[in-house]
Amino acid sequence: MKLPQVLLLVDDGMVVFLVTLIGIRFHQTDPSIFTRLPYTLLPFFAAWIFFVALLQMYDPTIASSWKQLWRVPAAAALAAPTGAAIRSVWLNTPYMPIFAIVMGAALAIGLLLSRSVFILALGHRWSNSDNG
Repeated sequence: MKLPQVLLLVDDGMVVFLVTLIGIRFHQTDPSIFTRLPYTLLPFFAAWIFFVALLQMYDPTIASSWKQLWRVPAAAALAAPTGAAIRSVWLNTPYMPIFAIVMGAALAIGLLLSRSVFILALGHRWSNSDNG
């Protein structure tokens, strides 16, 4: 795995972490927030990584292209219900479709922003370095 791919993976993890943290902060403000964080973060990040791999979003020609940004909301739309289902099974709680929809939308927005910054910062250099 090349450095830009590792950077994308770390960036994706940070965005999923921030979206999860912000979401939990809307519902809980006490210090026990960090005990609840893994129950949402891990299933959603695992689902995100699965669908990112399926859609080849770490491929240099795809990750560095503005025309391929449609894959981000597509992956979020697939990862959110999957992550919510994994979370529901893990916590033995009912599946909440509204939770999956809100989390999917938040992930799509956050990851679209971070992937756009990546393309602006490194996209051109990364796509050129693999072609030459």
